[in-house]
Amino acid sequence: MDIICKNIHFQLSNMNVPQIINKYHTGKLEGDTLFLDPCESIYLYMKGKIVPETKMNMVDLINSVFNEDLYIYYVYSVLKSKGFIVKRDGYRFFYRRPGEQYNIPVILIKEGEITDFSWLYENLPAIFITVDEEKSITYFRADFIDPEGNADSNISVRKLGKLDNIYYTTNTRPEWFGQEFMGVKILNKFEANYVLGEPGTEEDQLYSDLVKHHFIVKSGFKYGQNFRIYSDSMENHAEFLVSLMKREEWYKISRAIRLSTSVRKKTLVAGFIDGELKYIDIERLRDI
Repeated sequence: MDIICKNIHFQLSNMNVPQIINKYHTGKLEGDTLFLDPCESIYLYMKGKIVPETKMNMVDLINSVFNEDLYIYYVYSVLKSKGFIVKRDGYRFFYRRPGEQYNIPVILIKEGEITDFSWLYENLPAIFITVDEEKSITYFRADFIDPEGNADSNISVRKLGKLDNIYYTTNTRPEWFGQEFMGVKILNKFEANYVLGEPGTEEDQLYSDLVKHHFIVKSGFKYGQNFRIYSDSMENHAEFLVSLMKREEWYKISRAIRLSTSVRKKTLVAGFIDGELKYIDIERLRDI
């Protein structure tokens, strides 16, 4: 029985091939040859179950079989330590417990990595795992969501006036629309553009779409995001903080999620796919 990873041949140490397959769930058996993924070969070597036929140290072994990001191996070893059966495809890991089906994939994403919305959306649902330089792990679960509120979104304005760059009116419906100030209702730029029918920016389009989904939409500035939204009444806390995403460094998304969690809100990330607004629900997990 031959055991191969890349061009490196291994021999068994205190174990036979059926035991490796059945206990560690590693390798792909083809005829009389067991082919190992680079992560599997390093894992079994570290466990003392295989050794290279040609004597080499750990550094030489890694250089011979592993030409990828070493964080890939670290994620693999973490998942294996939890008792999962693990298969991988590049940065994507598929895991399950014995006797169960594979879960949604775990995808390695670096803290400073630039991520665009379309890539994020195409890989859903998934758990994104980030490993920092201290090997501290953070998990995020992301999935599709089509948010829907119950608020009155039948907006009407009696007459819109303008003073310099400030739009105002004497009366609006519903009450949440606009902000009371000195006997009039002041409209922010998103509210004014909604009334004027001028959704010129993508942020304007996001505002209009959230209103059409029956949410009360207010500024998310103090939370570092575009909007905060209420599903029915402002007497309750806003359920979501919403940010429009194009291309962003992953640590900034992580920061937004952490802040949302600290104020007991969920994070929605919005973006355009083929000109249509889509939404992603992202939450931080303690573990998987």
